[in-house]
Amino acid sequence: MTQQDTATNAEKKHPAIHITIDSKPFVVHVDNWEARDLLMLAGLDPAEYDLAQIKRNGTLKRFKDTHVVKVDEGDEFESIKQDGPVA
Repeated sequence: MTQQDTATNAEKKHPAIHITIDSKPFVVHVDNWEARDLLMLAGLDPAEYDLAQIKRNGTLKRFKDTHVVKVDEGDEFESIKQDGPVA
């Protein structure tokens, strides 16, 4: 089996999933992510941002850093700046 065959088999087992984070496109091959990992994929600091999924009806579902998010083809996410400490 060649290296190309191995890569093709891996793609069949884990097909590409196209998502957006802050309107930027990303392609992932795993469907379960911690919210903080999706933020880091987009170059954002999880200490400063939370992740929100834009649902099909337009509502937002907000996730904390360690929450496991199941991503599906075409999912849209937005970063939400965390509230600062209150003085």
